Amino acid sequence: MLQRFLAYLQVDRAFLVLVFCFSYFLVISNRVKAGMVSWYTVTPEGPLMQFLAALLIFSVLRFWLNRHHAAQQQALTWRHYARILLLALLCYVLFTNGIGLLIAAAFGNISKNFNSAVLLQANLGYVVDLALYAGIYLAYLHIQQAAAYRQQLADYNAQLAELKIQQLQAQLNPHFVFNSLNTLDELISVDPSQASQYLHDFADLYRLSLQNSQQQAVPLAQELRFAQHYFRLMQLRLSEHYQLEIAVDHQAAVAFLLPPFTLQLLLENALVHNQASAAAPLLMRITLQQHQLVVSNPYQPKQGVVKGNGIALANLAKQFLFLTGHSIEIQQTAEQFSVSLPLISQADMPSRIAHDV
Repeated sequence: MLQRFLAYLQVDRAFLVLVFCFSYFLVISNRVKAGMVSWYTVTPEGPLMQFLAALLIFSVLRFWLNRHHAAQQQALTWRHYARILLLALLCYVLFTNGIGLLIAAAFGNISKNFNSAVLLQANLGYVVDLALYAGIYLAYLHIQQAAAYRQQLADYNAQLAELKIQQLQAQLNPHFVFNSLNTLDELISVDPSQASQYLHDFADLYRLSLQNSQQQAVPLAQELRFAQHYFRLMQLRLSEHYQLEIAVDHQAAVAFLLPPFTLQLLLENALVHNQASAAAPLLMRITLQQHQLVVSNPYQPKQGVVKGNGIALANLAKQFLFLTGHSIEIQQTAEQFSVSLPLISQADMPSRIAHDV
């Protein structure tokens, strides 16, 4: 029961203990200031009632916070908090006055406890209580959210660094370089013009790799250019049965961002795990569909290729979840494999990331 209540309030036991201690010393302070210095000063019934009032305030606030979060689906502004506080105050005042009326009616003290002077004093006290305990509760929630955000940011930076290292290692891998240079050597003697284009793609790939490795997000147009360089290198090494089609308009390409190496990772995943032939070419498509970038290919798995552990895709999903609030969508059928990426608008990008770009 207590655990469910703590989970509902999104607090821990230590917080409630501190609130109880605060309530205890607050009541003692008020008694001392009123000249009530005796054994009664430290009796617990007053602090206990104050603590129960604090729990009621926390519960009412949590209720309205949940309602507003469900309705807004976004971060709350100061106007939302002002509305929440007013609603919480109204609920708290009505509830406490209702309980007081029932108790007064049970003891026949309605005229004594519910005259204008007593009501004014009591309700002013309720306003002060709500302001005091609501401030404590909201400050605690803010501290918890800030700590969670810092941890999320640290996890994201760690995942981003790991992904960048993996991508750079893949491109600086001696096996990749050796194969690329062998292909270049063959092209020089067979087709010098194609060799020149291959060398141009190879140089641009490394230049963009070094440039992108210093950024947290890059323009979609730059990612598409990087993907084209990478694919042309791989196509010459593999065969013309591997094909790439890009259907993204220029306006979208300059208006949106992606984490660096995103498209290369997805293309590499398709090339490594799928086969192609003249009868069944592997056509990889990069398209824009309903504010998402979709990378798809026919599902034609190679025989004997060990299935990956999915770590790269998992890291990519976490990056998009941090940057956009939405994860990537992976769909696989017997005929098709696709990954949908939520687009990152430059206008909506957090300032700390936009500055890097």
